[in-house]
Amino acid sequence: MFDSESESGLQKEESLHNFSSTPTQRGHTTCALGHIIDCTKPDITILCDICQCFLNVSELKTHTTYHNALKLFKFKEVPNKIDIILKRRDLLIQRMQRLKISEESYLKTVKTINDAFQIIKRAIEPYYYGDNSCIYDNREASYLQGISFAPRNRLFLSIGMCTSQNKQYRIDMEDTMRFIDCFGGKEKFAYIGLFDGYNGKAASSLCREHLHEAILMEMSKLINDMNSSEAEQTLINRLYTSMIDPTSDHCHIKNIGDVYRLAYLKMDHLLSRGIHETSSVRWSGTSAFTAVIVANDKIEELLVDLENDNDDEKQDHIVLGHIHVANCGNVEALGIRAGEAFLMSQKHTLINNRERERVLETGIKISNNDLIAGILETTRGLGNHGDKDIKKCVINSPYVWSYEIDPSLECIILATEGLWQVLQYDVVVDIVTQCLPAHHMPAPSRIETALRSVLEKYGNSIHTPYLTNEDNIIVDCINEMVYLIEEENENDTNNLLSTRNRAVQCSEDEIHQEIWNSLSSQYRLRLELAQTIAERLVSAALLAQSKTNISVICLLLPGAAV
Repeated sequence: MFDSESESGLQKEESLHNFSSTPTQRGHTTCALGHIIDCTKPDITILCDICQCFLNVSELKTHTTYHNALKLFKFKEVPNKIDIILKRRDLLIQRMQRLKISEESYLKTVKTINDAFQIIKRAIEPYYYGDNSCIYDNREASYLQGISFAPRNRLFLSIGMCTSQNKQYRIDMEDTMRFIDCFGGKEKFAYIGLFDGYNGKAASSLCREHLHEAILMEMSKLINDMNSSEAEQTLINRLYTSMIDPTSDHCHIKNIGDVYRLAYLKMDHLLSRGIHETSSVRWSGTSAFTAVIVANDKIEELLVDLENDNDDEKQDHIVLGHIHVANCGNVEALGIRAGEAFLMSQKHTLINNRERERVLETGIKISNNDLIAGILETTRGLGNHGDKDIKKCVINSPYVWSYEIDPSLECIILATEGLWQVLQYDVVVDIVTQCLPAHHMPAPSRIETALRSVLEKYGNSIHTPYLTNEDNIIVDCINEMVYLIEEENENDTNNLLSTRNRAVQCSEDEIHQEIWNSLSSQYRLRLELAQTIAERLVSAALLAQSKTNISVICLLLPGAAV
């Protein structure tokens, strides 16, 4: 599912930073609409901006539909008589009859009106509908386990990752992800890739394995000291050179946009070979999000200055680094700063009018349920080579942009469509900020569900987000533990786990615990927060009735102030 690695040997270090956390659970409760909820699942509440009440995320879909029904009928609140909504329904249908629209559109709209009528009627006369305890549940939400780690790149406080196959709806896990610290052999560089596959996982798996290599090779042409090893160049040359004309305009690398466009083009050529594909009729495809994060060359000095200087106006003009993003499809990135969100990617679906027009210009039909050729939601992506019609309009050209990372940027949330299809951006921000101690918590219960277990361990004071020499101490400690394991394992390479338990005389859990205990409380808090945020977002998506795989990456940044 996710593949976290470091070119400088931090893959083992990252795994040793993992920790377990059990989602908070509670008993029965009643939601805003009077439903009884059996909450043997994570207690994740969000604030409804319309009625200003707190909702469990499992009732989010029902509650949103309720407000949409009131809006359609132009009611500010539920009327007290059925006759009122009956008259309003008849009026809306009469207006529809006067409009010059197709019969299909008319019937579709009338169905929407009748559905809204039933929702409002149910709110007026709930006793006619029997027991309302059938609120959506997904058992996976109670048993999620993410990971967290702290890279060498000083721009990150920590990184949390969590995924769910969502077995209730999906038989396979088609999402993949990858993190590479010290990208290209440089400590100030890091790479992140997140891929949302469909029609099989071959495309997303190959992108996880090879797209970063294509990006690295092109970046090495732009940045002379980037290390694109001979092995990688040999691999990429073997796969791509015969497919791309080196004299074409595609091969002139002038900026990061050119790097991404050529790398995505090369990756798509690799996918056209059909490696590991199981279907000869409709080959797999994937949405792709990639980012290269670059720390400022003077990052150490800037962090020390920020620690000693509380001038907010001065800090606003400091640039700690940059993040260069590229995406094709519906994997999205959301930046959060001071509780406000901004999109860092572009969603390539038919909701985007430019994308819709571009698809229609190719002559490919769009079905009534807004699917390309009745099959696909996304208008850009990698793969899809088994269907020539789809390949005409689902292009591999990524959206590319660069963003500054300043001291106020709190975190970046990367997620596949499984999250975004059920949670709006403001809801995601609400869930994230519940977990950040710097933000005001509107209700005591929210602190209890999101932070209390963490803050009781480390105290609830707000720490400065900048470390001085602590990173080196932690890395040394971890390296000593890894060295011990490897030294004792030299005589038996065939059975690593049994050798650890026999020669080192302690279990892997005990090794993890010893390393965990050696970390400072501030460092542990950062790791737990990143993982908690990732886990809670995946839980929220499951409980909000997501119908597909869900993968979330939380990049915790200096603005989080922990």
